[in-house]
Amino acid sequence: VDDHARLVDVGPTLAHLVGVPDEELRDNDGLPLDGRPQTRFLDESATRSHVIGILWDGGHCGDLLHLAETGELPGVARLVEQGFALRGGAVAEFPSITLTNHTAILTGVGPGRHGVMGNVYFDRATGEQVVPNDESTWHRSSEWLLPGARTIFETVGDHLGDTGGLRTASVDEAIDRGADYSTMAVIRASGESGADALDDALPDPTTSPFLRNPAFLEDSYFRWGVRVDDLGLQQMLDLFADASAAPTLTWWANVVTDCGHHGGGPRSEMARDALRQADARLTVFLDHLEALGILDDVTILLTADHGFEGSDPACTGSWHSALDALEIPYRDEGPGLVYVI
Repeated sequence: VDDHARLVDVGPTLAHLVGVPDEELRDNDGLPLDGRPQTRFLDESATRSHVIGILWDGGHCGDLLHLAETGELPGVARLVEQGFALRGGAVAEFPSITLTNHTAILTGVGPGRHGVMGNVYFDRATGEQVVPNDESTWHRSSEWLLPGARTIFETVGDHLGDTGGLRTASVDEAIDRGADYSTMAVIRASGESGADALDDALPDPTTSPFLRNPAFLEDSYFRWGVRVDDLGLQQMLDLFADASAAPTLTWWANVVTDCGHHGGGPRSEMARDALRQADARLTVFLDHLEALGILDDVTILLTADHGFEGSDPACTGSWHSALDALEIPYRDEGPGLVYVI
């Protein structure tokens, strides 16, 4: 489809698919969301037993669709064959980085309303630097949401009421507030934090059936991403071991796609290896749903939080000298954010 959406539309669309009326798509202050359900793309007559949102962190829309069309991502091609893809992708919020857009997706509002201004930002109210996207704080990211922000898990949970089972699940997602099952809740309950949290539970990346090029494991971020995503797939298979007990809404975040693009850049072999890995895990899960006999009753939405673009290696230096020349007090807080103070 020659069209596009916005990332703030993703959460409201998932809620709509579950059956949440549009009038319930509001924040905690009762205000309408920035995002809207993209009903123009939906078959409203379809029967849906489960709705699954999948995020491939840092996934490059153009390259993903190219690889799907050339047969290198059969799982994505399978989804497109049974549904559709937006060639224009989804427009991210500013800054176009991880935690800002994870939060926008799962609250349906932009950073000015949800409060997570970046992976690193300055909180004017407290006068402190906030670093939610850190190995020691990732599992606590929901703590930085503004009071008015409301997650899709909270909205869906309130709509469904007490069902006596799992209504919502959040797999490997930092913005998990309100989810009945959450990977981050498991980490918080363990009392651990940092890179070693649940380290014993993460599989050996060298034996991963999804790894294509073992040489990429030399990159520590890529190595960690393989481990996290292998465990993420296992959580999904466990959540859907019994179709009758599976969550109505599930969100499944994948990280190795971000690792590959950071490590090699867009359209690099490392980035494409990561996309092929994610696709292979997706295929295993789709086959599992098919074996359960529920694949045709499950609606799946695949998105990313941001993309990547190449940079000019000859462009070096800093903007600090230009800012200093203005003789105006400022704070430089991470990518995209310079504060006048």
